[in-house]
Amino acid sequence: MSLIDTINSDIAKITSNNKEFGVSIELIAPTLETITINGIHTKHHLGIDTDGNMVNSKKASIAFSESLLIDPYPVRNANKEVDLLNHLINVKDSTGIIKNYIVQQWFPDETIGLLVCILEYYDTTYCY
Repeated sequence: MSLIDTINSDIAKITSNNKEFGVSIELIAPTLETITINGIHTKHHLGIDTDGNMVNSKKASIAFSESLLIDPYPVRNANKEVDLLNHLINVKDSTGIIKNYIVQQWFPDETIGLLVCILEYYDTTYCY
């Protein structure tokens, strides 16, 4: 096994380990395929405004190994590029309450298979 293969395997083990860092994350594709995997979830209240000042603003993200996603969950588009536009995310925060998000940006590391998603709060009142 190459060093890259080892790192890819380690990323999957570290991010999905629910006894250490991993938490249960539900992903819902725009085409309604759903999958639940373990990954890392962060949520904090620190942002930067347009003048460069630190401000109180909610920020949330998830990180997980792409290898945890199984077919038919659509993580890649027809061009084989990672495309998580309009995917919904449901994940518990530190209070144990499930929060609903929509993927705003995604950053795939295609060397080690790590996907990082920046999330935006999503109001499920107007869904479905």
